[in-house]
Formats: sequence, C-alpha cells, structure tokens
Amino acid sequence: MKAQASVEFLVLVGILGLIFVVIFSYSGEYYFYSEKLKVEEKYDNVCNTVKLEIETALEIGPYYSRTFYLEPGTHTVSIQNYEVIVSKDNLVKICYIPINISANLNNGENTIIYNETGIYFV
Repeated sequence: MKAQASVEFLVLVGILGLIFVVIFSYSGEYYFYSEKLKVEEKYDNVCNTVKLEIETALEIGPYYSRTFYLEPGTHTVSIQNYEVIVSKDNLVKICYIPINISANLNNGENTIIYNETGIYFV
C-alpha cells in the first residue's frame, strides 16, 4: 500500500512538472513576442514623427523651420523616393510621404527647413 502511494505521488509530481515546463516555455515565447511588438511600435513612432514634420512643413509653406527630436537607439532613419525608412538589422518600417526628398536623419536633434528651394534637414 505504501509503495502504491509513493508511485502515485511520483506520477502526480511528474505530471505537474510537465505542466509547469509547458507553461513556462509558452510564457518565454510570449515575452519574446511582446518585446518585438515594443520595438516595432517604437519604430512606427519614429517613422510617424518624421512624416508628421514633413507634412506640417508642406502645409505651412516656405519660411518654415522647426527642430524636432527622434528617439535614441541604434536604428537608422533615411528619407528617399517618397518614403521614410526606419531600419535596424532585418526590421524595416516604412511611412509614405507626399514629396520626393533625400536625407539621412540623426537619432536625437534634427531641424527641418522649408524655404523657396525646398525642404532640407540639418
């Protein structure tokens, strides 16, 4: 009788251990996925910030100048062929803009200038 109770206890502990392993492995995958979503959201915000600055400059017209800030990080921000491209490694976010300009932006402080000759970033 004692041996049967010990075997049942060991089987129960084994089943519970297996359940915990499955639960923790899924939570690890969820953590990885949620971190990836946070990074994608950050890049979306950077892309939309640049797009908004360009659209604002076009709406206001010549003699527009404004300094804006991009989130720090190891990503690169470039503008070309009607697109704002935010990239790092193999993650790329693209926003479309209504004007064809070329520029590479810095993480941190950037200045947009719109004068008679066009839009420039400093």
